[in-house]
Formats: sequence, C-alpha cells, structure tokens
Amino acid sequence: MATSPDIQEATIQKFFAPDAGFRHPLCAVKREPGSRQSILGIYQWYRIMSPRIILEVKDVVYDRKRNVIFLEIEQKFHLRFNPLPGGFSRLITRLELQEQIDGLHYITLQEDFYHPSDFAALIIPPLRPFIEAGLRAASLVCSVNAYIARTIGPWRFNSRVGRVE
Repeated sequence: MATSPDIQEATIQKFFAPDAGFRHPLCAVKREPGSRQSILGIYQWYRIMSPRIILEVKDVVYDRKRNVIFLEIEQKFHLRFNPLPGGFSRLITRLELQEQIDGLHYITLQEDFYHPSDFAALIIPPLRPFIEAGLRAASLVCSVNAYIARTIGPWRFNSRVGRVE
C-alpha cells in the first residue's frame, strides 16, 4: 500500500486512464473525462479509514483477447476506530485495460466482487458467521421449495429420463 498521499496519487495517475471507472459494493465512479480524480479520492478515503491494509494477490488471470485481468485477492482491512479485530476477506477484482497512444495499457474499469460473508468480514468481522448461517438457511429454503415443486408443482418429473438413482 502507498506510504504517502503523494505516492498514492502518482500510482493512480500512472496506472489508471484519465476517464477510468470504478465499481465496488459501496461506491461507484462512472467512466467519464476526469473520473480518475474520483477514484483517487476513494483510494485516499480507504487509506484514511484503514491506515494498515494487508493484501495478498493469490492468483492472476489475463485474458489477452479481451484485455481483462482477474485478480484473486485476500485482504485485511481494519477500520481505524473499530475496537473489533480485523478479519481477512477474499475478493475478485476485474480490471479492464485499454492500450493508449504510448503503447502502454491503462486500467479503464476496476470492479471489486465480494462474497457476502467476505464483505461482512471486511467491515464487521463478527457478522461473518451470521451471514454464513443466513446463506445456508436460504439454501435450505431453496431445496425445500424445489422438493415441493417437484412433488406437486410445475417442476415435477414426467419420466425417468435424466434422473440419477
């Protein structure tokens, strides 16, 4: 992570296109002229909220044909004034790239994707088990509803084709 606001700004200027966009579960910047400054503001605010962000890139996939990079990242983001211990969360970041006149590729869109329980761990780590329990409960409801639909409703099997015993 950047050790100063100057380094952070230089990094954003170096790697993001001037009209880059940004999408995150809590904020978004539309891709338009001068939007890079808004992205810088988001990164600066992240740094202010969490002065020590730990992250590790676990995997990188580059789709050369579409000019897209996918990153699997594990990070620990601890809010400055949160008395609770920080937790690690996993996210997938998708970067759209565009080759510019200088022959270099610049980020034109960054999208961050979190699983709900990982996002909870990022903001309020003790919520993670409750989010996971809710997700398991929703899965159970789906299975029960599917059973009912197969038994009496519109998703009933009419033949044994495709059924595994």
